[in-house]
Amino acid sequence: MLSFDITDRHVRIIRGTENHGKIKVADATTIDVEEGLIVNGHIKDIPKMATIINDELKSKRMADKEAVISISSNLIIFKELHIPKAKGTQLLTIVQNQMQTTMGIADDYSISYTIAGEIEEEGVQAMKVLATACPFEVVDCFRKVFSMLGIALRSVAVSCNTISRIILSNPKNKAKMPMLLVQIDPTFVSLNLYENNQLTFSRFASIDPEDYDNSEDYIYEAVNENVFRMFQFQRSRNGDNPIQNVVFYGETTEYIRLTNALEQMDITTSILGTPNNIGGYENFEFQEYANAIGAMFRTNKDTERINLIEVDAAVGRSSAGASFFLSVAGAAIVSAAVVGAVYIFGNIQENQYKSETAEIQAWMDSPEVAAQIAAVDSAQTKLDKVNVVKGVVDTAVTNYESLPVLTTDVIRDIEANFSGTSVRWTELSFGNGAMSITCTARNNDEPAKVVGNFFEQDIFDNITYNGFASESGNEEEIATESLKFTITFDIREIEVHEENENTAEETAETN
Repeated sequence: MLSFDITDRHVRIIRGTENHGKIKVADATTIDVEEGLIVNGHIKDIPKMATIINDELKSKRMADKEAVISISSNLIIFKELHIPKAKGTQLLTIVQNQMQTTMGIADDYSISYTIAGEIEEEGVQAMKVLATACPFEVVDCFRKVFSMLGIALRSVAVSCNTISRIILSNPKNKAKMPMLLVQIDPTFVSLNLYENNQLTFSRFASIDPEDYDNSEDYIYEAVNENVFRMFQFQRSRNGDNPIQNVVFYGETTEYIRLTNALEQMDITTSILGTPNNIGGYENFEFQEYANAIGAMFRTNKDTERINLIEVDAAVGRSSAGASFFLSVAGAAIVSAAVVGAVYIFGNIQENQYKSETAEIQAWMDSPEVAAQIAAVDSAQTKLDKVNVVKGVVDTAVTNYESLPVLTTDVIRDIEANFSGTSVRWTELSFGNGAMSITCTARNNDEPAKVVGNFFEQDIFDNITYNGFASESGNEEEIATESLKFTITFDIREIEVHEENENTAEETAETN
């Protein structure tokens, strides 16, 4: 299956499989979209978009015929609703009606929801629901593009719901809540608030350098502004349990500056890590494709209805449905004319048709034809099994060849980041390509300097630093005490050279 994360400036594609809550990624690619082709999630030139995607899929040999999509747009409306308890289609209908009433929107929006818990109002238990309303024409654009591509579109979901599948599938995140997840992009900031292991609020904000006087630091300023607004909003709702953790993903070049600003408020920051139920990400940057990976998880229909294609079908609205009824109407008109003509000549040809039909049916029912069909079905079944095994073996070989290795050169690269500081190692651990180093320093500005060196070096992935602490716990003496902190990061995989892959393919073909 293919999974797409589509924004106004990028189309990120992965090819992978989902099995019992685990995702295995086989390949990934990104298309840079020219400005104006997609505006607020609305595709302005559908044939051109289909051609661009088709060319990329062909060049990357991604021939899968099923797809799911994660979309982002500032036209999407987010709203927390309190509604009576209900289930299934009844719940969806209540959510849609209340969104139309409270937000003043017409029925040309595709409305989805996730259940965010329960609340008591005037002694009556009600459901707290986070609803999203996406313009129907945005969803319909993607239907038309994938119809032209000949790819069956199984799901279209808003990005806040797709990334939540990754966040909520990782048990480690439960201890960090309330937690703010921030996706950073040069053109937008997406913020998701999680409380009690549930998505409770989402906000999408487009950003533009002109809004910040064309400052070179406009991304940092925009993220800083939106994060602090979320802090204020969450405190107004739940002042007794404020946000303590902020997790960033996407464009994280400003991570150190954001961390320094948030640490002054006793906020812990980190970069989105890869959960254990996702594999095969060694050959690409996980954070860039996180939304697309999340879109591949199966929906929990007990707590969410986030597939916009599905909810449109539930209310009898889809371009596919409209096309079907138009086709039926057209077929009825044509059929009426054909019937008139056939009626004139029907009696003349009837006996001949009956004789030929009987002969053909007898041939189709013969034991010889039945045996041939059974043989073809058996051969196809065997071929399918062989292809499945081949795919597993190819993936295993690629993963083994790209396995990260701790070498002397890697150690030298790590040591270079501590040069010129008083920072020393006290503990070091390594496993499955991930390394954790516990360090001590004498000056409180040196931990951030060392971490900054790691980022500037740009040879390690998923670098995480959660601040330092005095070993004695005496904050008044923190300038002279020994400071303790931990850095974790992933060693990049070994690149598998293309010529080796080609040689392996040629050998396989020869055999």
